[in-house]
Amino acid sequence: MSAAPLVSIVVPTCGRPNALTRCLDSIAANAPSSHETICVASDADETTRDTLRLHEVRTVVQPGRQGFVRAANAGFRAARGRWLLQLNDDCRLLPHSVANAIRFLEAPSHSGIGQAAFFHDTPVSRNVFQQIELDGRWFRVLHVRGLCYANFGLVRRDLAERIGYYDERFHMYGADPDFSLKIWHDAKLEVRPCPGSLVEHDEVVDERAALERPAQHADNATLFAKWPI
Repeated sequence: MSAAPLVSIVVPTCGRPNALTRCLDSIAANAPSSHETICVASDADETTRDTLRLHEVRTVVQPGRQGFVRAANAGFRAARGRWLLQLNDDCRLLPHSVANAIRFLEAPSHSGIGQAAFFHDTPVSRNVFQQIELDGRWFRVLHVRGLCYANFGLVRRDLAERIGYYDERFHMYGADPDFSLKIWHDAKLEVRPCPGSLVEHDEVVDERAALERPAQHADNATLFAKWPI
């Protein structure tokens, strides 16, 4: 087996070959040379699997469609890198973002930070923890009850393993704030924005998104029942 990569980038994907291609192209162009991309797809999704055969990525195939959280966790468990980053298939990684996040977390003065939150161009204007403007667009990091969390964030793989990856009681929407809250409360470390790390997120509205949307309220209820903050 080849030497372990510096960073593992996990992309759960389903039925979005064009968006996935843009995502993978952005990773190939902008991630450090020592990285691996792990895509997690369903065995029933032949269109996605055909797309993945055109790219130099590791593929984890799951039986049936098990949802975003289980797919992400399957990718995390397969990862070999020192660092972990999860991206959605409708995201694009901007230049130097991963390298900047690694430098951010490795700075001696940041030893108490467990996760570097990437700024993303969400239209959400509530619960904004910090925002920056780039070429007329706003990129934001959000908070839950005042605590910064990462929709997309870099974390050490051993830390992610120690806190149990994503909680599989969530369908999708509560998984990333819950993961960051586990870093705050269980690992006793902080989650902080990394100004040099940015992601473009299209938030594609398609049949898949329509099927997932009703789970948002249930995920929020699970999140606030779990964390009385």
